[in-house]
Amino acid sequence: MKNHDLSLFSELYTCYYQVVARILEEARHHPLTRRQIEDLARQYGYDESVLSIVPRLTQGDWPFFRQDEASSHTYASVLKHPLFPLTLTRLQKSWLKALMFDSRFCLFFTDSQLKELNEALLTIPPLYRASDFCLFDQYGDHDPFSSVMYREHIQTILNAICERHFLSVSYFSRKERLLTHTWLPCRLEYGQRDGKFRLYGMAYSKSGRKRMDVLNVARILSIKKTGRFYPATVDVDSYLDHTLCKNPLVLEITTERNALERTMLHFSCYQKKVERQEESGTYRCTIYYDKRWETELLIQVLSFGPVVKVLGPKSFLAQIQKRVMDQAHVTEGLCFSLCSRKNILAEKELFTDNN
Repeated sequence: MKNHDLSLFSELYTCYYQVVARILEEARHHPLTRRQIEDLARQYGYDESVLSIVPRLTQGDWPFFRQDEASSHTYASVLKHPLFPLTLTRLQKSWLKALMFDSRFCLFFTDSQLKELNEALLTIPPLYRASDFCLFDQYGDHDPFSSVMYREHIQTILNAICERHFLSVSYFSRKERLLTHTWLPCRLEYGQRDGKFRLYGMAYSKSGRKRMDVLNVARILSIKKTGRFYPATVDVDSYLDHTLCKNPLVLEITTERNALERTMLHFSCYQKKVERQEESGTYRCTIYYDKRWETELLIQVLSFGPVVKVLGPKSFLAQIQKRVMDQAHVTEGLCFSLCSRKNILAEKELFTDNN
């Protein structure tokens, strides 16, 4: 791996590494068709993983496969032995230790799991600390991650999502009304800008009609299991189609600075479609988003700088241009202020010297 100190997970033990390992394990038993390789990449990675992984495997950029002698349409693994279990490097352990200092970390682990992690990383120093970063353009009233009750609610919700069982929830609404209702937890979403977890829960109206509600987890007062289970996985996006913008965001993503992997990870919570543009070698990403979270998405897009270009819609592009112009004016004003300050100080020093 090149640049060990900079590319912590870019090549070693990444999601792509795990996906390729799964494909190689399957290929140990029998040669795979391209369609089978694509299906495995989607199953263990993301939809867009097919665009990055499969061509490199089938074209020989990653020399793990050869075309099968019996059939040119199938690919056989070149490995003679099964893959060994992977162990973490000291650098990766240091990164994990740093994550443990994040106030959100304990929300997803039990006390026994946290104790086991602490013992395993006891002698490992953290790679960084929260004080090393200066966060801006974020709200200060984030959820109470250190609250015992909040943590219990998160873990109950996560368990309910996995097991598909209904929860009885007492909830304090934005209109300051106390609501008690039964929801089927379907998705837990985190807003980086406002620092809040949101629960997408399916509810039944009195007429038997299903609807998808969005609850702020911090407003939940009590939560308990009902003993009722839902027989199948719920397609959350199908319930949210009516809330999505009619004109989706269209981005052009370059291949520079690992832009595709970074953007796909960053926009993983959005419904999207990715296509490779053969002529330019770039990627066209269409993102369907809820209008309520447009400002948050806007900030996320701006954070990628020149590796991402907004193609549309015009209203979103206009907001991008306005933000950039406003920032340019602020920077220009700051530079002017600094220059004026320097000139005043220089004149003061000259006056002092002459007197």
